[in-house]
Amino acid sequence: MGATLSSAIQRWSTRDVDESQRLDYYDEALCSSIDSMRILRSVEKRFEAQIDCIDLGHISLIHGVGPAHDCIRDQHDVARSSGRSFHLILNKGSAWRVRHIGEHLLRKGDIILLDSNYGHRFGLLSPFDNVHIKLSEAWVKQWLPDPASVVGSPIPFDSGWGGALSAFMAQLTPELIADAPLPQHMITDHIGALLALYTSALTGRSPADSPPHRQLRDRIQEVLVQRCTELSLNAAEVAATLGISPRTLHRSLAAQQLTFGTLLMRARVELATRMLESPLFRRLTTAEIGRRAGFTDPSHFARVYRRHCHFTPGQVQAGHSK
Repeated sequence: MGATLSSAIQRWSTRDVDESQRLDYYDEALCSSIDSMRILRSVEKRFEAQIDCIDLGHISLIHGVGPAHDCIRDQHDVARSSGRSFHLILNKGSAWRVRHIGEHLLRKGDIILLDSNYGHRFGLLSPFDNVHIKLSEAWVKQWLPDPASVVGSPIPFDSGWGGALSAFMAQLTPELIADAPLPQHMITDHIGALLALYTSALTGRSPADSPPHRQLRDRIQEVLVQRCTELSLNAAEVAATLGISPRTLHRSLAAQQLTFGTLLMRARVELATRMLESPLFRRLTTAEIGRRAGFTDPSHFARVYRRHCHFTPGQVQAGHSK
């Protein structure tokens, strides 16, 4: 059993056991945090690895680091598993080989989606650093009507939406999720939306940007303008206001190469800009303006604002952006 870091995060570290027990301990950690599989070979005699995991219900975020080794999940492991799951893995370390339906070289920055109904074999050629997101079947099918279209093939870090997904996942750790300045559902929704956008671009089956989609986008934006100050506002609440399902909301936005998170941040930035430029709010700090615009954390507000507007909130409030 892994050590409890907080009420949310579990950690397994081979440093907690004798060297003679480390491979067995790591096998057990993989099965506990991810799914049934086994270590076949360790390249280094001194095996030191660590797994941190946070469970978010339909999603678990796992960060693993360790030495080069081979790992296998065969049909016996598949038969022992309870229920189907999917595994979105970002390779943050050096290149490694993966056999899952097909066989591929996963470069640093690439992502792969695995289906637990099939076995796999990893050849981790050098010390690894992976962001691993375990996804329930129900969650995946909410975003991907046909998961098989993307399972088993690398999602390149140097592709359009694949690059956006890789950059986003690279920032994720269990500690960040536990202490995030945003509601956790916004982070998980963003993962789903980026994965859906990549898959739509890959398969060419994205719905057309038709007038109904544009009309729905305008209605979504109207709700966001009215409610963006609500700190915990999420896609499900906006969808309920509009009388549609969250799935319809996300798919309609994806058809226009948009995400719910992008539109929400845009609405909050535009509200913050109006307050920063208004003499009526001159006596408020930029942190307070950010809070009133829906940002829970001043540093997050400053980063998001500068990314959108190319000026800091303080520069805009002082009139230096004009």
